[in-house]
Amino acid sequence: MTSRCSTIPSTSLRVDDDTAARVALACAGLSGEPSVNVGIQTFGGASAFVAAVHDGQDGPAALSNLVRQRIRAFATAHRVSRALEETTAHGFGILTPESDLWPTQLGALRGLAPQLLWVAGDPGILLHPSVAITGTASPTGYGIHMGIELATGLAGRGWIIAAGAGSGIDQVALRSADAMRGRGIMVAAASLDKVRTTVAKGVAVSELPPTGQLTVRAQRRAKYLLAALTVKTIVVEAGLSSGALRTAEAAHAMDRPVGVVPGPTTSPFSAGCHWLAQQHHVSLVTSIKDADLLR
Repeated sequence: MTSRCSTIPSTSLRVDDDTAARVALACAGLSGEPSVNVGIQTFGGASAFVAAVHDGQDGPAALSNLVRQRIRAFATAHRVSRALEETTAHGFGILTPESDLWPTQLGALRGLAPQLLWVAGDPGILLHPSVAITGTASPTGYGIHMGIELATGLAGRGWIIAAGAGSGIDQVALRSADAMRGRGIMVAAASLDKVRTTVAKGVAVSELPPTGQLTVRAQRRAKYLLAALTVKTIVVEAGLSSGALRTAEAAHAMDRPVGVVPGPTTSPFSAGCHWLAQQHHVSLVTSIKDADLLR
């Protein structure tokens, strides 16, 4: 079939068949889909797996009809070619599990591990220990103060600061690291060509190909990636519905240290932090020393 991702028009970014197939799966919005990861293992590689789905020979993979249909409809040569052209145009890179710079700590996600990552900046930073600082998108003055204090203090002690690409505490953390000329990791739910926040000295990562559409699934997975890429997670300020709780719970499930900054008992912006402390017995972080020694 000419629609297979293994048949790719000429592009300035040269990739092997396995990488092309992984790009195709990302174009179909299926990076990190457990049944897809099982299928790749079953067929001995992403290229063989995608080809089998297009040929109707994917029975051993036990895919749902939805996943099968998405691969056949969206994991195509045209979409791969476009994604690679946009990757080249924006100067992005692509990492796969076969890359020397692939962050092996993502293996903690097991069946949810991504098939590849788009990167902008220095991907080598992903190989070093980092700390996630995350929280609400609408912080109070107290939250901003604590975010700045912890991020600048940890960056000053040599820690790489990781955060999401959204506003609020995450942006405060990345900007604080930049101010200290520290290194940062920005984990974006959106494709990197649509991200406004930048990391001056560090790397930005995303599972979505350039021009990819942001989905609820992508937003949820970015929380998991942030937790998996880092050795510990600190939630500065978060309400009970904050997405930062997903990051903290994911880190806790991976047996990674989690700390929360306590706040006023009457503040809804700290209610999520207090809930984490009660439900998961995470550590309280009230100073830079607490954050640095969090184990």
